[in-house]
Parts: sequence; structure tokens; C-alpha cells
Amino acid sequence: LAQPLLLLLLLLVLAVRVPALLRSAGGADRAPMALRAVNVVGAALLFAGTVAELVLDPEQDRMDVPPGYSQGAVRGLYLACGSCGAAAWACVLGLALFEARCGRNAGRSTRLWLMLSALLACLRFASDVERLSTGSAPLDGVARARLGVFAVSAVVGLVALCQPDSPSDAAYAQPAVPSPSAGPASPGRGSGHGARLLPPAEEAAPAEGAEGKRNKEATASFWSRFTFSWLSGILWLGSRRALEQSDLFSLQTADATAHTSAEMAAAWRWEQRRRPGRGVFLRAFHRAYGPYFWTTGLFQVANTSLMFANPLLINTLVRYLSGEQPLSPTAAVVCALGMFVANSAKSLALGQYFFRGFRLGLRAKSAIGQLVFAKALTLAHEERSRFGTGAIVSYMQIDASKMGDALPYLHLLWSGPVTLIIATVMLCNFLGVAGLAGIFIMVFSMPLNTQLSRKMGAFTRRTMALRDRRVKFTSELLQGVRLLKLFAWEPSLLEQLGERRTAELKQVRNNLLLGGVMGFFFTAIPLFVTLATFLVYSALGNKLTAATAFTSLSLFQIIRFPLLVVPMMITRVIDLSVVNGRLSRFLNAKGREAVELDGGGDGDSVVGGDAPISLEGHFLSRLPAAAGAPAIELHGAAFRWPETAVESDKGKKKKRRKRSRLFGHGAHHSAESVRSALAEQGSRAEEAARPPTLSALDLSLSRGSLTIVLGPVGSGKTSLLLALLGDMPRLKGRAVLRGEVVYCAQEPWIQNMTLKDNVLFGKPFDARLYEEVLGACALAADLEQLPAGDRTEIGERGINLSGGQRARIALARACYQTADLYLLDDVLSAVDAHVAQHLVARCLHGLLRERGATVVLVTHHTCHLSDFDKRLLLSPGRAAPLSLRLRSSRPPPCSLVGSSSSGREAPAAAMPPRGSCSARCPAPPPRRWRWRRWRRREPRRRRQRPAEEMRREEAAKAAPPPEAPRRRAAAAAA
Repeated sequence: LAQPLLLLLLLLVLAVRVPALLRSAGGADRAPMALRAVNVVGAALLFAGTVAELVLDPEQDRMDVPPGYSQGAVRGLYLACGSCGAAAWACVLGLALFEARCGRNAGRSTRLWLMLSALLACLRFASDVERLSTGSAPLDGVARARLGVFAVSAVVGLVALCQPDSPSDAAYAQPAVPSPSAGPASPGRGSGHGARLLPPAEEAAPAEGAEGKRNKEATASFWSRFTFSWLSGILWLGSRRALEQSDLFSLQTADATAHTSAEMAAAWRWEQRRRPGRGVFLRAFHRAYGPYFWTTGLFQVANTSLMFANPLLINTLVRYLSGEQPLSPTAAVVCALGMFVANSAKSLALGQYFFRGFRLGLRAKSAIGQLVFAKALTLAHEERSRFGTGAIVSYMQIDASKMGDALPYLHLLWSGPVTLIIATVMLCNFLGVAGLAGIFIMVFSMPLNTQLSRKMGAFTRRTMALRDRRVKFTSELLQGVRLLKLFAWEPSLLEQLGERRTAELKQVRNNLLLGGVMGFFFTAIPLFVTLATFLVYSALGNKLTAATAFTSLSLFQIIRFPLLVVPMMITRVIDLSVVNGRLSRFLNAKGREAVELDGGGDGDSVVGGDAPISLEGHFLSRLPAAAGAPAIELHGAAFRWPETAVESDKGKKKKRRKRSRLFGHGAHHSAESVRSALAEQGSRAEEAARPPTLSALDLSLSRGSLTIVLGPVGSGKTSLLLALLGDMPRLKGRAVLRGEVVYCAQEPWIQNMTLKDNVLFGKPFDARLYEEVLGACALAADLEQLPAGDRTEIGERGINLSGGQRARIALARACYQTADLYLLDDVLSAVDAHVAQHLVARCLHGLLRERGATVVLVTHHTCHLSDFDKRLLLSPGRAAPLSLRLRSSRPPPCSLVGSSSSGREAPAAAMPPRGSCSARCPAPPPRRWRWRRWRRREPRRRRQRPAEEMRREEAAKAAPPPEAPRRRAAAAAA
């Protein structure tokens, strides 16, 4: 009767397996021919054996006819089931031939079906052996055919158990996924220097030398996966020598950060569409990883079920050995083998459960970290100020770690109570009421264990705090060792270091003593439980036998683990609820208003190439602009930094809220509410009345143009670049950026890795491009001076490099990213004049212009004005075009016109004062009348000051300091 069910399952397998084979038919790797031959020959023999069984015994005279059924009906049913079996093996033969043609091994679903058929064949074989041993069926051709079918099925099932998966490059390739941003993000703003958060497929390969060996888990068989034998090679190598990076396996696609973060980002976008602004993080997490989580729970179901087989089998065997229960020797051997199989299967299931649980935890950590990082890049400025960098780092590290650490144990929330209930029922069945005595002791001991655990946690936190204090002090000593030696401060500072170490060791001693007390209680409680249970059992007049004792001890051992773990899981669930609230609040925070133009929409929301935009807003497109079309556009745009809240105002608000909570909802509370509402309206009015930081900006930069931005300190040069990126809030107007953006910040950001890795920044190594970038950024001479060339390890924040080297490495990283828009913030300030000339000629005019990239350079070097296509001069609150034809009475028209915050018209183009550039740079001739007017302005203001005020200042300068009279009196007394 199982044959029709097997045929139905096989049809489902075919529906899944055949499309997969069609997709992978052109794969480069092919499975060995021997494994495919075993599948084909085994399927052919089983098909022939099933057909022979039907042909050799058509009458079926030896069939047992149940009461109420006719012989013909039973024969028809038998022939139908046998035909289903033959059809199933024919389908298996066809599938095996098709897999051989595609060069693939049997799929996982096919191998599971073969293993299930082998298990059913074993059950049928046991029935046939019993019938042959009792003489109810002769050993004729039909019996031999059945035995042959069983033998072949067993062999095919064992081969399916040990047969590896088909090799596939897709198991190791990085997927081509979009950036998992929680909202629209400025393109290419990863980490501040042009790194995309998630690179596409062609950029996802690791840097040269970072790629490990192919992961053997991707092709491991069921047996290898359950026993972890695919790790044997690397474990054997690790036992002989220290492992290196090249010895480790590469990650599979499902474990790669690009894949996990893309899944989590897609789930969060789905949650945001369902509940805009009110998304729940755990619901999105369940959508992304729920199937994997609940599949992992099946192993916990198997572990919990097999856990109770051991007490039952122990009770049966001990009663058999003591003569209390009659049992045949065969049944006793089967019970003993059952204990071995049950414990082995339990260990395998538990190992798989924790392996999958911790793997899910690692995926959750990487996905949450990337999701929070992506959201941090798209946060609105006021939200970023509200959360702060510390909170965001806490979300990425602490909250992600709590989530990942709790996932392997979450299934204990249901398995623990189920285990306690079943074990208690079995214990009461064996011991009666006496079994509850041991349970009461274990339950009452839990508060003591909880209190000791809390005390242990407090001691551990104190130890870590003292250790951090000591390590910080040691680091400061090592950093200032030069001053320490010069001033001979070794004895006093060593004494302070010894005091810190003594305090730390004292706390460590207390921690170890408390750990010993906890270990004693954990070891002694099972003894107290056993003693109390057996004393109560004997006091009730029962006879304590070996079977009862051993079975009770086994059940107490089962109960002990849930009682210890369930309180810990309750704490973890509380932590998860807190993490869910924190992450949900952060991910639902308001993002920047930048709109992605490539994601689809209505009306003007989809723009590609040089299509114009008529709406107001901040628009970003990853598609590059067409040749000659504007890549950067600003039309009537105004931007303003939000005002930072004063700390005193925050304190007043806190006191006001506290006073409101104390006095309830009375008149005082109403007055406070009115005052707070009025104050909030006043702050909003003041915020709206504040002048914009940048106003009335009209700018159009075509693709491939070079633009230089000049201006004095505080004029808003960096703010202009941040406004283009979307970091500065927009008040009105329209801003459009087309193409991938690279932003190079004013302060170089250097990683603690080799110079080559700093330049590559995760992109695949291209020797030709790498050499071009190094030459364009004037790093070739520096590589000759460094001890290991580009393999030199750079310290934290580039401590072993000069300022110019750090700036050029950051510029090289930006140039190595093949983008369309380059926003460079004062990258020439830390280099010499001849190096700056080299960077402008070889990097900007050479490398980047050859790519057709659009470059916006902020600098104070006026000697490079003639090297740029467009020039822009910024002054506080206004902007004006800058022309090289300075003698003209009227400035030439330009696409950028600005107005000041006071509403006055922007003046004509003016040069910065002398000395604003390097001394080696020949400054262009200044406009003398503007310079003289500026020089005469300060004396005129001084002459306009009141005479009385000037006399007071002169008298104050001539008066002696307050200490002078006392010093003169002391000198006279002496």
C-alpha cells in the first residue's frame, strides 16, 4: 500500500528536480561517472525486479484475504500497487539517465526518496523473513525476487546516503543583489570614500590572496553532513600545524554577508510597505529567516522525542535482567541496539540543531549590522543627531550580538516545558507521588541558582571594568613611554599600575570563589534530589528496585537541563523584546528625502540619461548621464543645517517632564503643557526664520566636466558637497545627481590593513588599473620608501604615514572605484605644490577625464584655476561664478548665481585674499580696488567707536594686574 504514496512523492520530486537540471545543464563541473552508473543500474534492476515479482506470481494464491473482502478485489489492489511500484522505479530510471546526461548526481530530494524506499524495503524484508521462518510461505521465485529487490534497494539507499551533492559554482559565487538600504541612499557613499555597501556580482570577489579553498560542505553527502566528516581534512591539518587563512574554506553564497543582508533588507522593505512608519523588526526577520528557523526546530523535535527512548529501554532491560519481565533474547538484543541507535540519532540531531542555530545567529549578526549601517547612511540629519553615533554602533554590535546569541536557544522555549511535562508524567508513573519530591527540590533551588548567577554576572562586570581600566592605563603608558623615560616617572607609574592590577586580581579571586560555590551547588543538587526522592518513596512503603532507581535517575537527568535553561531563556526573550523595540524605532526613523530614480514610480519618478526633471526634491540615479548632458543639477536650491539642541534646554525639558509626572494631570500639569507647547511653537518659528546655509543655488555640470570650488574658511564648500550627497536638509528647489558617486572626505580615512587593501577596498585586483591609480596619485615613490611596498601594514588611522601620504591613499581608493561622479573635498591641502600639480595633471585631467567622470574639487589652491572647466567662488551664505578674465567690469554669465541670507544681491566675482594658497603657487593678479577697500574698512570702524569706550580700554591696558599691589606690599615688608 506504500507504493502509490511513493509514486506520488516521486512525482513531486520530478516537478522540483527536472527544472533544476535544465537550469544547470551547462555547468562547468560534472559529477563522477561511477556515481551516475550506480544510480542508473540500481534503478534498472529495481524496475526489473518489481516487474518480475508481478509476472512470476499472477494468481497470488498465498495472499491473506481480510474478512469481508473478495479474492478478486485483493488481487486487483495488489496488481495496482505493484504497477505503481514499477512505474515509480521507471521514473527513477528516467531521472537517473537525465541526471547522467546533465552530468549531475542525484539531487537531495531524489536521494531522500531513495532512502525512504530503502527503509520501506527493510520493513517488507522483515515481514518476509518472519513468514519464511514460520513456514507460511515457501522460498520460491517470488520470494527470491523480493529478496533481490530488498538487497538492491538497500544498496541504492546506502549509496544515496553517502552520495555527495553535485558540484556547483553557484554555491560559492556572490549573488548580484542590490544594496540593502532601508530607504533611498546616496549612491556610493559606503564608509565615506566611495565604497558601495553591497557590490554587484562582478565586484564581489575578495581581494587577491583572500580567497580560500572551495567549501566542501556544498558537495557533502547526507552522511558527511550529519557526522561533519567534511571537516576532517581541515581538522587533521590543524592538528599538525597552525591553520592559515589560505587553509580555510570560502563562504557559501547563503552565508555571505551580501546574500544575508539582501534578504533582510528585502524583508524590511516588505514590512515597511505593509506598515509604513510602524514596521516591526522581528516580523521582518521572521519573513527573511523564518523557514530556516523552523526547519532547525525539526531537529529539536527529533532530539526531544529520542530523549525519552533511553529511560523506557533502560527500564525494559533492567526488568529483563532482574527477571521481572519475560523477554526473548532477540528482543533484548533489539532493545540494546535500540539504546545505541536512539542515543546516536539524538546526538546527531542535537549537533545539527546547534550547528544550524549558530549559523543562523551568525547570519543574523551580519544582516542586522549591514541593515543598521545602511539605515545610518540614509538617516535624516536631525534623526542622526537624535540617535548619535554611540547608539548606532550599539545597534550594530550589542543588539546584533544579543539577537544572534539568542537564536540557537529559542526552541528551548517550547521544548523545555514539553520535556518537563512529559518527564514529570513518566516520573509519577514510575514513582508515584514520591517523584514530586525531587521536582520540588529542583524548583526551589532555582531562585538560589538565579541569585548566584546574578551575583556572578555582577562580579564579572566589575572584573571587566577593572580590566578595562588597567588595559587603558597600560596603553596610555606605552603611548607616552617617551615622556615617561624623560621625566623618570617609572616608579610612581608602576606603583599605580600595580594598584590597578591588585584591584583586578582581588575581583578575579572573588569571581573564582563564587564560581566554585556555584559549581558545588550544581553538583550537589542532583544528589539531594535523588536522596529526597528515594527517601520519600521508601517512606511510603514502596520497594525500591533497580529498574525503578535507574529509570528515575535517567528522568531526573532529563528534567535538570530544562530547569536550568528556561530561566535563562526568559531573560533572553526579555532582551529580544528590548532589541526589537530599539531596532524597530531606529529603522522606522525618518530618512533623507533623496529619491531613487531607478526603482520605478509614476510620472517623473523614473528618469534615465539626460531626461529633465520638473519636480522639486532631491533625486539620485545610478544610471550615468548621457554624453554632454548635465550630471549634476541645482535649480533654485536652498539648504540649511538644523540647529543643534542646547544641553541646558534638554535639562530643562527633563525637569519639566519630571515635575509633570510628580504633580499629575492637575492645573500645574496643564500650565506646563501650555508653556511647553508655546516654547515648541517658538522654537519652530525661530527655526523657520533662520537664514539658509546655502541659498538660491543654480548649477548645471555636464558629464565629464572638471569644476573647482574656492572660498574662505567657513564659506560652505564642504556643505555644498554634503548638500549634493543629501546629508544637508533641503529647504526648496531641486537637486539631481546622475551616476555612481564617490565622495572623498577632507579628513583621510585609513584602515588598519596593508596599503594595497586600503586602495582596493574589497574590489577585485586589476593589475593594470592598480598601476594606473598608483601612478596618477603619485604613490610610486612612496612604495619604494616603505619597507614592504604596498604590502606594508598601515597602523590605526594611518599613524605610520604622513598627512600627504594619507591624503593620496584616500584619493587612490576613490580613483580605484570606477564611478561617474567624484566629489573631492580639499584633497590637495596636505600635499606639496609640485605633488598637487601632479595630481591635477595625472589624476584629474588624466585618469578621471579619460573615464569621462564628472569631478567637483574643493580646494584653496588658486594656482589651478586655469586647469578646470568651471570655477565657483563661495562666500558665507552666497555663491558666485569665478572667471579668469578679472579685468572685465562685469562678471561673465554663469550657471550658478547665489544670494546672501539677508536678501542682498551677490557681489561680482572676487578673489580670495593673498596668502590663501601655498607660497610656491603663483597667485593670479588680485583686484586691487577690492583689496584696498577691505584694508580700509577696519580703521574706519575703529574711528567710529565712542571716545569714552576707547579711553576705558586704554586705562584698562595701563592699569597693573590685581596681584601687583600685593606683590609690592610683600616686597616692602621683606
